[in-house]
Amino acid sequence: RILTCAKPRATMPELPEVEAQRSTIEAATLGRRIATLIAVEQGGGPRDGQFDDKVIAEEVTPDVLAITLQDRWVLGVRRRGKQLWLELGESKGGACCACLLIHMGMTGAVIVQGVAAPVYKSFAVDETAWPPRFTKLELLMADAAGVSAPCVRLAFTDPRRFGRVLLRGADPFSRPPLSALAADPVTDPPSAEAFASVLRRGGAPSKAAAL
Repeated sequence: RILTCAKPRATMPELPEVEAQRSTIEAATLGRRIATLIAVEQGGGPRDGQFDDKVIAEEVTPDVLAITLQDRWVLGVRRRGKQLWLELGESKGGACCACLLIHMGMTGAVIVQGVAAPVYKSFAVDETAWPPRFTKLELLMADAAGVSAPCVRLAFTDPRRFGRVLLRGADPFSRPPLSALAADPVTDPPSAEAFASVLRRGGAPSKAAAL
């Protein structure tokens, strides 16, 4: 698959789209091992062959990325707000030892080969080739037997480079961005009493306070 420019649309991933992405990633990766990763841009864009240290951020190098992700098992795929993360372990069913965080930004998306691209994308998908254009990170997943049949491939793409790929330890809430987030309005909504208490504490208009 290759992403090609379509008519621009003023769209970006909101909570429902990010939750849909979480579900798609979970279906493709849960209980599988990261057998191979490719961390240079692919797909025929102008940065092909380069490691994108703006998207894969916080001075993470290709070597560090490989050491952290290679041969790790995906134990869970979580979301808080617009932040997604994969919980990774050294063995299937073992303890989490690292997390791969993904934020879509304005135009980022995780594309799974053979699965329809997210509907918010402002890019048409060419079904004849893989990987997609503007791929920043590609993961090839193995199943419990060591080889996934058929091979499961997923790619993080981001033409405008506002998305971020970050590494965290076993507790991703120990530092930003997750430590700075409030409760999720879908998975962990505040009670009516707690919400009312927060609104009463500030002098801002209701809409501004809610945001």
